[in-house]
Amino acid sequence: MSDTKMISEILRPDEHFYWTVTGSIRDLKYQPLTWLIVVGLIVGFIPMARNGFLESWCWLVVAAISMIPLIYCKRIFHSYTLTDKRLIIISGIVTKHVDEIELFRVIDSTVRQSMIDIWVNLGSVRVTSEDQTGTVHMEKIPDPNRVRETLREAYNAARNAKGTLIMESVSGPRR
Repeated sequence: MSDTKMISEILRPDEHFYWTVTGSIRDLKYQPLTWLIVVGLIVGFIPMARNGFLESWCWLVVAAISMIPLIYCKRIFHSYTLTDKRLIIISGIVTKHVDEIELFRVIDSTVRQSMIDIWVNLGSVRVTSEDQTGTVHMEKIPDPNRVRETLREAYNAARNAKGTLIMESVSGPRR
């Protein structure tokens, strides 16, 4: 079952849908590691063509390329859906795991971007909540600042609708 079909079955009629962010293999084109490995592969096979055999360091390049799918599986096989009441996380390849965070329980959200992520407008959004799920890391999300801002507006509206107050403890210096 696709994530889109699963989401349509999960959404309640009284929920307002904001967005769904899913991973894509196309996002690999933005990753410097991908380009470094591709260049390394090309340079690595030059001696093979010249000498007729594959040098040992070329095998390292091939091994590194085979690691790319493992590195990006979390990104590719996760989808995040935001409604006005909850953040729904669907993960898995063969089996699907659905988790959700009620928005009134969200404490904070932050965005982290490397220099290259800023250039290509990708980033990681971290959502911290008081619910069983705890902290969720949404890795390499397109337009992360817009995603975080929409999320922030949604969890503030959900808190106001429920009448939820966030109480923070501020302690003074210990003596």
